[in-house]
Amino acid sequence: MSLSPQSVSITVDTPEGFHDLPLHLPADVLDAALWELAERIWPGGTEFQRETTAIVYSDLTTALTADDVLHTAVALYETEDGAASTAHLLVRAQAVEPQAPEVVAASFQETLSFDEHRNVARVDLPCGPAVLSLHATETEGGAVLPALEFAQVELYVPAPVPGWLIVLALTTPCFADLPRYTGILRQIGESLAVRPAGQEDEPPKTPAAGDVRAVFG
Repeated sequence: MSLSPQSVSITVDTPEGFHDLPLHLPADVLDAALWELAERIWPGGTEFQRETTAIVYSDLTTALTADDVLHTAVALYETEDGAASTAHLLVRAQAVEPQAPEVVAASFQETLSFDEHRNVARVDLPCGPAVLSLHATETEGGAVLPALEFAQVELYVPAPVPGWLIVLALTTPCFADLPRYTGILRQIGESLAVRPAGQEDEPPKTPAAGDVRAVFG
């Protein structure tokens, strides 16, 4: 029997400042959930701001649900100078050879290290070994809109469910806040719990001590 990302179930804890987008909800309750999200994002905003946000995230959640994304969230922070700092979190399940987590992690660490534009390091999470990757990406610009650069931090976590790799990706256009978001992704990764779909939740594990800045500075 072929497996799909619905074969695994994940839970993560996102810190204050992150707003989880409602994926995989029935259509009859999705609109209400998106409006509640828009009200949380714009508590002091206008009806236009909330309505526009709900519409944008409606299209986004539809696309991500169709793409089998397991979890997504948007981060909204204010910098010291009053500017906005944003990031997007995506969590996916990727099929891999059903090998031991140590073997999968070592394989991805070696493969990613061939990319000279990446910083790659092995990290240990409560759920097992993982690979942390940091790199910049660029979207293609047209005649009107310029190309946009983003920094992306990824955690590759071999799942205890054989044959699956969980990929957590945090993307931000705010390069100055990259150390902050790198630490946040490590924090989210420490909260990650993976199990076969339908299995009851286990008690949360205590996050491991350590700071990702010890890896990337």
